Parts: sequence; C-alpha cells; structure tokens
Amino acid sequence: MDQARFEEGQAAYAAKDYRAAAKAFLAAADRGEGNGPAYHMAGNSLVRLRRFSDAVTVYRHAINDESYERRSAVRANLGAAHVALGEYAEAIKVYDAALDDPGYAGQFKALQGKAGALFEMGRIEEAATAYRQAALDGDNPDPGKALNNLGLCFMAMDRPTDAVEAYRAALGFDTYTGRGRALANLGMAYHVIGRHEDAVRSFEKATELHGYKLPETAQAAYVASAGELRSPEQREIVDGWSTGEMPPVMISAEDTDAKSKASPDATTSMPHASKEDVDSFFRMTDVEMRERDREARRSERQMRQSERNPWSALIAVVLAVALVLGGTAALFAMGIGYPTQRMTVAGMLEARASGDPVARYWVAVPTADVDKEMAKLPPLTEFSIDSVERSPRTSLVTVTVTPESGAPLSYEITLAREGVGWKVTGVENDWRSTGGGS
Repeated sequence: MDQARFEEGQAAYAAKDYRAAAKAFLAAADRGEGNGPAYHMAGNSLVRLRRFSDAVTVYRHAINDESYERRSAVRANLGAAHVALGEYAEAIKVYDAALDDPGYAGQFKALQGKAGALFEMGRIEEAATAYRQAALDGDNPDPGKALNNLGLCFMAMDRPTDAVEAYRAALGFDTYTGRGRALANLGMAYHVIGRHEDAVRSFEKATELHGYKLPETAQAAYVASAGELRSPEQREIVDGWSTGEMPPVMISAEDTDAKSKASPDATTSMPHASKEDVDSFFRMTDVEMRERDREARRSERQMRQSERNPWSALIAVVLAVALVLGGTAALFAMGIGYPTQRMTVAGMLEARASGDPVARYWVAVPTADVDKEMAKLPPLTEFSIDSVERSPRTSLVTVTVTPESGAPLSYEITLAREGVGWKVTGVENDWRSTGGGS
C-alpha cells in the first residue's frame, strides 16, 4: 500500500472531497500487499458518492486482504451497500459473516443492518429478534434506535401493546436522539389500542418538546384520538370517517430522526419510561410479550362490552354498526380502498414521467428514502399495469415500464394500506420477468 497516497486520501476524506478521496485510496491500494485499509476507505468514499455498486466491488477487495484486522467492519459496510441496492439476501449473508466474528466489537451495527434487510424482505419476526439483540448489545451506544425499530416490527406484527413497551424503553435512554419520532410512534401504538389520552399526550410531546413534524398518518391518528376524548356530539368527521373509527395504519421502519430540538419537560404528565421500565422490558421473553398483548386485547374487549347500553338501545346500535362495518370489513378484507392500488401506482408513474413530485403517493418516509427507491426506475416514456395482488394491509402491483432507451422492464411495486386507501412502500426490479427469459 502506498502510504503517501493513503494519507492524501485521508485528508481529502476529512475535507469531504469524497471523489478525490476515492481516487487517492484506490491509487494507494494498487501498490503492493496490505491494501485492506485503502480499499476499506475507498469503499466508504464511494458510498458517500452513492456509487453503491462500485463500493460493493471495492469492499470485497478489502475483505480479501487477510492481514487486515477490520474485515468484519468492512463486511458490515458491505451489507449496508447491498441494502442500498435492494440486494437484501446478499446483505444478510455478509452481515452474518460479520456476526460470526467473536472479536468484532461492532456487532450491534451488523445486527441492526441485518434487521433492516429482514424487515424489507417481510421477515418481520426475524427482524424483531435482531433488533432486540442489537439493543441488548453492551457495546451499542444508542440502543434507543434499535428499540424504536423493534416497536415498528411489533406494529407490523399487529402487537401494539408490545410496541408500546419497546417505544417506552427507547425513551428511557438519555442518549437516544430520536425522541420525537419515538414519541410519535408511541402515539400511534396508543391510538391503535384505544388509549387515546396517552396517544394525544405522546403526539403533543413529540411536536411541542422536540419540534417533530407528524407524518400524515400520525396527524390523522392524533386528530382521531383527540376526537375520541370529546363527547359524541363534538366529534368531527374526517374524510368521511368518524374520528376514532379510522383503521390502524402501517408505519415505516426507518429511524432517521434528527437530534431533538428541545430537552424533555420534567413537568409533563405523560408517562415516561424509567430505568425499571427498561429493565422490565429486557427481562420479558417473546412468549411473555405475546401473552401480555393477548391479555390487553381481552381486557379491552371486556371493557367495551361492559360499556354497551342494554336492551333496545344496544340492539339498535349493534344492527346499525353491523350493517355499516360488515360491508366495510368485507371491502377491507378484499384489499379494496380509495384511492385504489392502480390509481396510486398510475399516479406515481405519471408524475415520474412528467417530472412532477411523487412523495404524496408514498407512505410517510424521509424524502431521501423516496428518492432512493424512485432511482430504481429509469426515465420512462410509458407504462402498463400488469397485475395487482391484494390483501387487507399490503398489496403488490406488477408493472412494465418502457424507458426512454432500451427494452421494457418489469417492476414490482409494494403498497401498504394508509387510512382507507393505499400508498407505495417500495420499488423492486422483477428480474424474473425482465430481459426475455427462456
């Protein structure tokens, strides 16, 4: 390795001139053995330039240097590059290789990266296990991030009571800077299980104390929970749904919240996780969590049953609700919504073709994540929707896109139910249907 060129690369990297840094590191690596550090830093520079495919190649060169002691750290970075390319299975392989190294002090990084890849593949329970292991790792300086994402996994598994515990545990760490996002997620979980007063307090603390802007879905849940705290005569009608009747919504698993803009208010009455809350959460097994969630649901049903008005009033209410909700539940179970899956995907692709913003067709995720997903689509001239696979909460739409140059390409677009309609959650190239197979 050329030490002079390596130091030149370090200076450029420190100055955030990542293009010059990549060139210097690659030049340093071309000189003799012991080039693992140079390839490692060249890969990091290429990631900064969003040249993920090149980074994958360079990181693999670093791993091939058996004298380099930080190869497991390189594997963790390689996994992140695969994730950025949507190559989740490959990412999991290299994360597992890093985790197999008992001397790797950054195992929590590999666990969190692996969990994110598993979540993207729909392997939610495995993702939850990995996030919990990352939170338990004694070397993890910020377990709150893993706990927040664990809560998102519990929500995706329809275990909101467990999600509440995970979010509260995340808030118990003073080092966690994503409090605004965690509080908003906590509000969503409270809303789903009907603890509307706690939901409102969580949402308000997220916005007022941490300056966090609630995504559209969280804002709708906030309005709904606030409506439930009013008398029936005072409740507003929102988009045709009585507040409090809106169905649960999915939440993105991303945790990219900026640092809190204000410190916690010690006088606030919203319950806050103590050390005992955190310790109790970590002592619970998955079986105990599931049982607690079932018990909470049973208690909620019993409470609702006890509050029903007797006899004639009850019969009238039940019949009316059955007629409305029976049809609604049937539509929900069939994956029907408005806007429909076709409308959402067509609107997004039309906007893409005309150069218009597409964020409104996506679930509430950071703009950078939307841009990364949309970058998988080429500049297009036309498209066709080939098929729609529906389920109550998620759907898959297959489309054929004709780029400005080249042959038509097939893509799979995933969607999640948001309110009564559908929003896009991801874009993947359907390699099985591309390139005129056998």
